Parts: sequence; C-alpha cells; structure tokens
Amino acid sequence: MMDRIKKGLKFCKKNPGFTVGLVIICIMLFITLFAKQICPHDPQLSDPKLKLLPPFWMEGSNPAYPLGTDYIGRDLLSRIFMGIQTSMMVALGAVAGAVLIGILVGILSGLSYPGKVDTLLMRITDIQMGIPFIVMVIIIVSLVNPTVGSCTVCLMLATWPVYGRAIRSSVMIDKEIDYIAAGRTMGASEYRIATRYLGRNILPGILPVVPMDFSNVILTESCISFMGLGIQPPTISLGNIMADGRNYISTHWWITGIAGLVILIIAIAFTLMGDDLQKSMSSGN
Repeated sequence: MMDRIKKGLKFCKKNPGFTVGLVIICIMLFITLFAKQICPHDPQLSDPKLKLLPPFWMEGSNPAYPLGTDYIGRDLLSRIFMGIQTSMMVALGAVAGAVLIGILVGILSGLSYPGKVDTLLMRITDIQMGIPFIVMVIIIVSLVNPTVGSCTVCLMLATWPVYGRAIRSSVMIDKEIDYIAAGRTMGASEYRIATRYLGRNILPGILPVVPMDFSNVILTESCISFMGLGIQPPTISLGNIMADGRNYISTHWWITGIAGLVILIIAIAFTLMGDDLQKSMSSGN
C-alpha cells in the first residue's frame, strides 16, 4: 500500500498538469457530494426584490449573495453548486456506462473475430461512429423525456463506440499471446479468459481516454441543456443556468458567464489529467 502511495505521489510530482486537474476535480466531487449542505440559500427560492444582483466585485452587490442573483432573485452560488452536482453525476454515469458497454462489445467482438458476432457488432459501431457525436445526442434526447436519467443514458449510448473499437483492437492482439493459448490448453473457459486475462490488460489502454470523455460529456450536456433539449427546470444543471441568463447577457452577463466559466474549468481539469495520463502511458512511466 505504501509503495502505491509513493508511486502515486511521484507521478503527481512529475506531472503537474495532472495534479492541478486532480485537485480541481476533487473540489468538484466534494461539491457534488455535499452540494445541499454547503448551499448558502435555497437554490429554488426566488425573491423579485433581489433580482439581478451583481457579484461581490461589482458595485451594488449584496454580501449575502457573493455571486449575485438571477432574473427572479435566486442565489447564483447555490444554483452553481447544484448545477455542478447534476452535471458531474450525469458525466460519471454516462462515462461509466459507456466504458462497461465498450468493454463488453470489444471483448465479444475481439474474441469472436472473424465471425458473425464480430461483423454485426462492428457494423453497429461503424454506423454510430459515422454520425457526429453532438448530432447523435440531439437525435436521442429529442425522442425521450429529458430527465437526468434519460440524458445520462443518451450520452452513454453516444459515447461507447470509441471504447468498443479500442478494446476490440487490444483483444485481437492480446488473444494471440502465448499465455492466452496456454490458458485455453489448460481448459480455461472463454469467460475466464475474458475476465481474468484480457480484462485487466485492456484497462490501461483506455484509461487516458476516460478523463477526455468526462470533459466531452460535460460540455455536451451543458450544450443541449442550454438549447433546451437537455435537463429541464426545476432540475438545475450548469447548462440551464446559462440558458437562464441568455436574455440578459448584454447587461447582466454574470448569470451565463459564471456558469460557463465553471464548465470551462471542469473541462480543462479533465483534459489536463487525460493529457498527462496519455503522455505517461506513451513513455511507459
């Protein structure tokens, strides 16, 4: 255990970008877990007398509302906290589900190559990868009731093909290695080969992709929510917070601007982590 901690600390020291990204994401995860407890006000409570208050660094601000209020007097800081919680939960669910589907499809396809199962799965994957990601998401969310759960599933279904393709390639290479043949000779089942031998070898290959997809999913969820196709009020997300302020962006820019800045920070944090992981895997460190 101590050796792993030392290796982790050494990795963080050698990769400052990863460390910065990890710190930011840890803060976001803390907010996600304790959003309701740390909100200074009820994020749904409106007070028309306090509408469009500016943030603390501008003249006319109210110390009780450090990031100001929106067009109906709701506390922006509390809504940002709840928006982070929703957006992070959607991203966690979508990417975790996409990885699981990708692993299942990739292993089944790789082990059955060449064969009908591989052909069927790869044709489905090719068709889905041929449709631009954002277009695929918009098509799916347009067909369902836009809730947190349905948006998570939509983003998951649009994300998995990349993992399926990558894992299939890895399995096709690894299944020809001698220890796999030895396992078959000793009577190991296909299930054991897939879970015990191949499964643990494919994870390092997709690990750098995961943070990048977190970034992509959060940006996409915010985009479709801003357009009114994603998560709908009264559920709060960073995207629909931005949408709340679009009619006031020329005079009260902070409603849209602060939520957009939070999305940008989260996306950059995940990108920094993924970039350093990719460099580390490439160099073999």
